[in-house]
This record gives sequence, structure tokens and C-alpha cells, in this order.
Amino acid sequence: MKALIVEEQNRIALREVPVRTLEPDEVLCRVVYCGICGTDLAIYTGETNFVRDGLIRYPVRIGHEWSGVVAATGRDVTKFRPGDRVVSDNGITCRKCRACREGDMAHCEDIRSVGTINCWDGGFAEYIIIPEVHLYHLPDSIDDRNAATIEPLTVSYAGITKREITPDTVVAVIGTGPIALGIVALARTMGAGRIIAVGRTESKLRRCLEAGATDIVNNTQVDAGEEVYRITGGHGADFVLETSGAAPTVQQAIDMAAEYGTLAMVGFYETEIDHLIFNRMVTKRLNIVGVMGEFGLVPKIIDYMESTGLTLESMITREIPFAEAPDYFLRHKEMHKQDIKVLVKIS
Repeated sequence: MKALIVEEQNRIALREVPVRTLEPDEVLCRVVYCGICGTDLAIYTGETNFVRDGLIRYPVRIGHEWSGVVAATGRDVTKFRPGDRVVSDNGITCRKCRACREGDMAHCEDIRSVGTINCWDGGFAEYIIIPEVHLYHLPDSIDDRNAATIEPLTVSYAGITKREITPDTVVAVIGTGPIALGIVALARTMGAGRIIAVGRTESKLRRCLEAGATDIVNNTQVDAGEEVYRITGGHGADFVLETSGAAPTVQQAIDMAAEYGTLAMVGFYETEIDHLIFNRMVTKRLNIVGVMGEFGLVPKIIDYMESTGLTLESMITREIPFAEAPDYFLRHKEMHKQDIKVLVKIS
């Protein structure tokens, strides 16, 4: 089969690779779509602490935002059969350690991430192998394109659920990428009274309006902290979610937060943050929480999308065939200025 392999820093190629034999509890899936994530791009360039710290070693098969169809099953698989439409967790457990035997997947002693940390071969390939315990059925109401947005939406969900949302809640989201758009859309469906999107690119901010933002702030034109206070009549944002991973926006997040507010850090920060006015966190009595993906969120998002009709079609700015994927990585810096989510059509 063909697979997209990052062979070393800034070198990526489509290669023919074998499909390994299934373990009894594993499922072979034909990949239909796989989304390009900022982490995929950072692995390609090597500009991530995951590479520098040895958590990712080349060569690596990337891709973790995938949707597909069951092609074959191991002999012990009972819940899936060929033809079933599926998505998976982003983390793969060993299924052997004490925690796994007790059903405590979050504390598995050897978790491997699909296409990233301690890499489980990723979704930029014609086929992917996933253990049955980490695979989920897709309802007919969620098409293959939107199914490929479920994984980033789980991170958005992990963030937005860190504080109760009511009609009185002012939510501010910093960043205009897929995670941010997912947060905006979820905040809208959960009934937030005001949703303020903060970013640098007007076209992406307009996408946030389409997803449900009530206000947009271009932080290249105004002081974002001051603008959020102006928009809210001096109250600030009850719930700030920082998704950009950019060091300067951390201070902005603190500045725009209301007293007793919640600050969720949903981005990866690749550089040290200098000159942070930490005391403002203290004087505002902020509740600060770090956010990553979690086990158990994929089925919640599937149910949520099915019950509410939530779709993140507005975040998909480009679809390319598998053969063009290496060229996109080569040119991603010029393309990223306008692109939010790029989907690769595998099959």
C-alpha cells in the first residue's frame, strides 16, 4: 500500500509499505479521508519539542484525523465487520498492562499516539490498523468528510467542558484554527451568551462568525485584552480558551479574562514565555487548566454531532488528492495563511 512517510526533517514522500498481519483484536481499515494537523506539519519541519525530546523519531508515518471503512478483522473481533464506517481514538493502549486489564486506559503504561508521540502508524496511508477497543461506528448522518473532523473536535470538547456554559457566559477563543472553530461551534450549541473570536487573519475570523462567534477581534490591529473588556462593558471574558500556542497570546489571554475566570490552555507552546506578568493571574484569581485529548471523547462527539446536527464543514478550506500531499507539505507555509483545515482524500 501507499503511505506518506516523514523520512527526516523537511523530507516527506509517498512510499510503498507492506500491510502487517493483524493481531486477533485488531481491525484493518481503508482510509477515506485524513486531515492535516499543525502537529503533522511540525513533525515534518522538526520544529516541535516532540522531535527535540525524542518522543518522535524519524521515519514516521503521520496522520491522526482520519475516517474510513473496515476492510478486514482479526479473529477475536466481534463488534465490526467489513463495510462498517469508522473512526478511532487518537491514543492506542497496550491492552496488556495492569491498567489496561482493569479498563483504565488513561493510565496505560505504554500509550502510543496515532501518527505522533511514541508513534502508532498513522492515517496518511491507504490502510490503517486499529485495535477493536479504540474503534467506533459512524452513523449515516455523519459523512466521511465531517467524520475526519471528529478528532480535532474532541480536543475542542475537552476544552469547552472545563467550565459550565450558560447564557450569561462570555467565552473568548484565541486562535482561528480547527480547534478554535470547534470551540466556537460547541460554545454556540451549548448556549454561551457571547462568543468572541480573537485572531490575526480576517478571512479566518469571518469563518469564526460562520461557526457561531458573536464578535471578532483582530489582535494585529487592537490590544486584544482591552478590546474584549470594551466589548463586554468592562466585564471581561468568563472563559478564555487559548488555542494558538503562540507565546504573546498567553498574556493576552490573562489580560482579557474576567475576575474568577477560567483560562484553558489548549495549544502546544514550543518556546519559553518571557516577561509574563504572572501576578495578573493571581490578582484575578484565575482558574487555569491544561487541555489535551482524552479517552472516551470520540463516542461523545459522535453522539453530539448526531443529536445537534453540528457540522464543521466551514473549517474545511481545501481538499486534495493523496498524490498531492507531499507537495502540500513542501508549500505549507504559503498555504497556511488562508487554510484552516485541509483534508486529504485517500480513497
